[in-house]
Amino acid sequence: MTTNMAERSRTAETGSDVGGDDIIAGNVSKYIVLPAGYCGQPKKGHLIFDACFESGNLGRVDHITEFEYDLFIRPDTCNPRFRVWFNFTVENVKESQRVIFNVVNFSKTKSLYRDGMAPMVKSTSRPKWQRIPSKNVYYYHCPDHRKNYVMSFAFCFDREDDTYQFAYCYPYTYTRLQHYLDNLQRRNMDYFCRELLGLSVQRRQLDLLTITSPEDKTDLENSVMQKKIKIPKLSLNHVEEAGEVTDYGEEDVELRHSKRQDGRKQSEGTHKSIEAVVARLEKQNGMSLSNTSSPEEAFMETSEGMNNMDDAVVPRILYEELLRSYQQQQEEMRHIQQELERTRRQLVQQAKKLKEYGALVSEMKELRDLNRRLQDVLLLRLGSGPAIELEKVKPETIEPEPEVQKTFSEEANTSTYYPAPVPVMDKYILENGKVHLGSGIWVDEEKWHQLQVTQGDSKYTKNLAVMIWGTDVLKNRSVTGVATKKKKDAVPKPPLSPHKLSIVRECLYDRIAQETVDETEIAQRLSKVNKYICEKIMDINKSCKNEERRESAKFNLQ
Repeated sequence: MTTNMAERSRTAETGSDVGGDDIIAGNVSKYIVLPAGYCGQPKKGHLIFDACFESGNLGRVDHITEFEYDLFIRPDTCNPRFRVWFNFTVENVKESQRVIFNVVNFSKTKSLYRDGMAPMVKSTSRPKWQRIPSKNVYYYHCPDHRKNYVMSFAFCFDREDDTYQFAYCYPYTYTRLQHYLDNLQRRNMDYFCRELLGLSVQRRQLDLLTITSPEDKTDLENSVMQKKIKIPKLSLNHVEEAGEVTDYGEEDVELRHSKRQDGRKQSEGTHKSIEAVVARLEKQNGMSLSNTSSPEEAFMETSEGMNNMDDAVVPRILYEELLRSYQQQQEEMRHIQQELERTRRQLVQQAKKLKEYGALVSEMKELRDLNRRLQDVLLLRLGSGPAIELEKVKPETIEPEPEVQKTFSEEANTSTYYPAPVPVMDKYILENGKVHLGSGIWVDEEKWHQLQVTQGDSKYTKNLAVMIWGTDVLKNRSVTGVATKKKKDAVPKPPLSPHKLSIVRECLYDRIAQETVDETEIAQRLSKVNKYICEKIMDINKSCKNEERRESAKFNLQ
């Protein structure tokens, strides 16, 4: 009666049919689930399952642990592959008892349970249906149960005397529907009509409901009958000698309508004429049938002896017109099917190409990002040595080398490096009238305080660059080390130290972080650091050239 997890895993691996849907015979009825090895009367907490009621569905229950149960639902009638609906009750619960129910043989691959839907639950003290919280519901593919889809939900029983009922969604029974229809029928409403259409496999009646105004009911019935008569052509399939002879002295025949293959509707006038002919022919008695080779031959044979029966048969012109229309529609349908098949193949090919193209694009983006990072790391490593040698800093004030390496490792891309915000008083060290910015870079404390009151990112960045490098170094350097494209004979200048550029960005980031927390704005303002430094270098070079011109002018005057 009970199984454990090891047995379930072993069953799934060997492919045995034990635990499958083929052994589920009917719904469980007051089924007591006891732990393995337990003997005696059931206690509180030994759950009792029942599904023997209308719209109930639960075929089998397996006890896994004290808190977990596997539930198997029965398939639909005449459709053993479709297993979705469940509806069962649980009683003999214990207060504050927590359980997990696994419905292990769902047949649907896609379910609304993945999108937030949850099973329904009610109890005897709370008869109104409520949904279980969606955070306690899980729908997943489980290899331990023949690779079926499993819906698991957790629940906590809060009242011992209650009987709890669980369902897939709001149940609506066959009896409730029949009561509702009976109440409508007893009202004798003119616009409501109920008819028996047929019986189901289980001998339940299938009702046909018609809702319309009383004056339109007759017109509606005639319209429905006309739409049901689909006549592509007329055939005289069976013609035999008639038992009775008409007043014209000729044998009587029956015109039968062959079934139309394409299902298209004829015009209203054609339907009315054909319906009138069929009704007139069916009034005549004593008609028998005989076989003919084709509809055309049957029509030729009967038309020779019925020259005076124009009022009783379909005219030859109408018949030929219907036959031609039917053949044309068949040909059009073949062309449409061929075109649809061709289009489907093209769409499949395009979908494969798009999938391959998407994979290539994503791979290209990854390679491009990796290449950019590698270039930035190489620039950092190549520029770190000379940059430290050019700085004239006291040996006792230089920070340890591991901190410099840590700064380089954090800066994977100099153009997109955004350091984490750190409090200014904790980050910058004051010592002997100097302020330590990091990586062995010290600046004058008075100038540093003057810099903090500078307005604008551009002026702040330019003044900070002069404090770190000095005008003599900046005028002979460039930010990237690449020669300008405006001059053909331009000679590339040495690039600025990458770790010092990172210090400039960190200082500007600390300043911006105190003004705003918007990451987009911070990134946009930090991206202009290189531009500000380039402008400062150009200003220094211009001032140097102007100074040289003034000196040369004084020299010429002298």
